[in-house]
Amino acid sequence: MFTTMEKLSEKVTCSYGSVMQFGDYVFATDIHWQGGFTAEIYEFVDDPNELEFGVIECRLNLYEKAENRFEDAGHAIEWCINRIKK
Repeated sequence: MFTTMEKLSEKVTCSYGSVMQFGDYVFATDIHWQGGFTAEIYEFVDDPNELEFGVIECRLNLYEKAENRFEDAGHAIEWCINRIKK
């Protein structure tokens, strides 16, 4: 099942959530109802440079989702960065 940055942005909370492009990946984090923050990494299916529409409309595929929660959004994004640099 594919998603887009636009759809992810509609899914996360406006106060705590974040969706951001990092090169060929997209990171998403949001507050969890039981406390802490989630982290997900997506990879582009479409090449944003080869299409006639914006990067937020490119299809994404889930690459990895953290099994644990983080103390804040910054640590969730740090986890994402560290995972793709391996």
